[in-house]
Amino acid sequence: MKKNSLKSMIPNITTLIGLCFGVTSIRFALSEQFELSVICIVMASVCDVLDGRFSRLLKSESLLGAELDSLADFLNFGIAPGLLIYISILQGNGSIGWIAILTFIVLSCLRLARFNVDVDSKNKKYPNFFTGVPTPAGAGLVLLPLIHSFLGFTWAFETPNLTSAYVILIGLFLVSKVPTFSGKHIRFQIKKFRDLKIILSLVILIICLINSPWISLSLIGLIYILSIPLAIKAWSDINDIDKNSSDSSLEI
Repeated sequence: MKKNSLKSMIPNITTLIGLCFGVTSIRFALSEQFELSVICIVMASVCDVLDGRFSRLLKSESLLGAELDSLADFLNFGIAPGLLIYISILQGNGSIGWIAILTFIVLSCLRLARFNVDVDSKNKKYPNFFTGVPTPAGAGLVLLPLIHSFLGFTWAFETPNLTSAYVILIGLFLVSKVPTFSGKHIRFQIKKFRDLKIILSLVILIICLINSPWISLSLIGLIYILSIPLAIKAWSDINDIDKNSSDSSLEI
């Protein structure tokens, strides 16, 4: 019994560590240490990936863990990045900037609520896809204008209305029905060469993030944006195959 309790605690502890990073991100945002604030959100996203991996690896998935993860995600990837963008860029844009941030945070909450309902319904027909942009990815996308400013590109500060529109657009993608790729069900086994290549790629990515974090995060954001139309096409192709298979079965 103790063994099972310890196993169930590891993912939840990881989630709580991520929550601490999210709260600390807000603290750095309030003190205008914006780079540290972004780093904290990145670390929270790492914890978000790890807690899911741990729960599946240890077979310790639970309703408590799922609810805790959603609450942490709302703060880490809804409230924290929203406040960071408002304080750093949109604070001087008056009501328009604040409405944009409110919209993003509210839609993040709706996204997580809808995801919980989908999980409860156990609709796993297409496990390699999300419906809409997940909140961690949405947080990364909404932070891109600020990350660009770290590289010397000040377009977000020069065009705050455009930045506000961009923030709202990302919020709408969160609750949209646009299919996006999911990596949740990827399994790593060192003995397989394909998985070795994935692991080596992750190592290279970590090295790039350490040495050139802002360029790396900008490229990751760009790659993710470009992957959305590819996901839409892949989703459409799968649905066409399923439809043709169903039609063939009916004819038989």
